[in-house]
Amino acid sequence: MIKEISYSSDEKLQIKIKIKDESFCSSSWSDDDISNIKDKIKEHYLSTQKYQCPYCKQTIKSKHGRYWDIEHIIPRSYAPSFIFEPFNLCMSCVDCNSAKSDKKVTNSKAKVTYPKLSSAYLIIHPHFDKYSDNILVIKEGLYYVAKTKKGEKTIETCKLNRFYEFSNFDSSIQEDETIFLLSTQLKLETDKKIRNKITCKIAELAIKGSLSS
Repeated sequence: MIKEISYSSDEKLQIKIKIKDESFCSSSWSDDDISNIKDKIKEHYLSTQKYQCPYCKQTIKSKHGRYWDIEHIIPRSYAPSFIFEPFNLCMSCVDCNSAKSDKKVTNSKAKVTYPKLSSAYLIIHPHFDKYSDNILVIKEGLYYVAKTKKGEKTIETCKLNRFYEFSNFDSSIQEDETIFLLSTQLKLETDKKIRNKITCKIAELAIKGSLSS
């Protein structure tokens, strides 16, 4: 979980005026007159997250825009009123942000008061959920195993296994490496449900490998 940003009094006034403007909408995020706010958001969350994407858990030690996007957990298109909400903000890698896009992440209908309960969200919320309770990371940037329904939805929504599916390695090498990583994790895992999931995945990859050989 990450620490939310705090705005100064002047920044709060600036945000209030912006939201009350009759032309304010989701696309207002691109307006030049809030560039100072966006810069502060970026600096804060990259620092508090230690340059780690909250969805794929990859660490990218760069401030370059080609690697990072300001992430609105509840999409701007769904609730423009939450554009500046501290609990709705974080930094995510460009790939996770693009995959997540404006997909549905909450069952809440709230448009004014931001929902602050974990149970209101379909995916892992960087501010309200403990990542390791929901997803087992076999290797950052390679393979992830869901521990919960919320973990499954996060993997699906952010396409976390895209790294494995679209890497340039030969498929047999991919499968062998993943089986090795899964087997190593299996030795360490004590949770019976997670062990069963890992065992099933190892079997699935082994069968796939034997059929393709």
